[in-house]
Amino acid sequence: MKAFEIIKIIEKFAPKELAVPRDNIGLQVGLNLEKEVETLGIALDPSLEVIKKAESENVDFLFTHHPILKDPIRNFTGPIYKKLKILTKKDIPLYSAHTNLDICKNGLNDCLAELYNLKDVKNLYEDGLGRVGTFDGTFEDILKITKENIFAVPQTVVPKSIYDKKQLKVAVLSGYGLSQDSIKYVSNFADVYISGDLTHHSKIIAEELGITVIDGTHYGTEVYGLKSFLKYLEKNIPCKTVSLDF
Repeated sequence: MKAFEIIKIIEKFAPKELAVPRDNIGLQVGLNLEKEVETLGIALDPSLEVIKKAESENVDFLFTHHPILKDPIRNFTGPIYKKLKILTKKDIPLYSAHTNLDICKNGLNDCLAELYNLKDVKNLYEDGLGRVGTFDGTFEDILKITKENIFAVPQTVVPKSIYDKKQLKVAVLSGYGLSQDSIKYVSNFADVYISGDLTHHSKIIAEELGITVIDGTHYGTEVYGLKSFLKYLEKNIPCKTVSLDF
């Protein structure tokens, strides 16, 4: 299968138009999309370690959830130079689907909503990021699911009042969701917020607002859905697939 055909299959699942404004998605590195692909690598991050592993595994096409460049940079030195050197020397196209993969049907956020068996699910934000729905069960039930599927030792903020509830309004957002602003927003309509990247100051905000927070880590809340996306690729792309960082 040619590289451009793989891109079409990815974009059928996660259309580029779903991405939030200014998100760096699509082809990150590469020129020859007519090349035949025998081995497709998939990873959360285009880290130097992942790209070196892609080289050693003879990967012909690399898919990552996170783009190789997020913020503007002024020079190509250090790790970014080493990454680009390997990718260009080995002619490995690098393609990323970021927020469009979070938002799309059966994407990363839908996978989280399905994991927690949420009912009456709606988008958390107007742009499609996150999901919110009703969970029939207790906080202990949610924590058990998280430990078994997302991250074994999640950081939590747990007000005592949550233990009395047998039905909970639960919000999920893959990746970086536990910002101060997001916690303030979600606290208006949810009992529990599951996402990643809880900071010291965000923790204080959650405590003050009385919302239960579970930090399943940025990695854990995204890799769960990426595993499902890998199965989609394996089913629809007739070449070898290799997981490089999960």
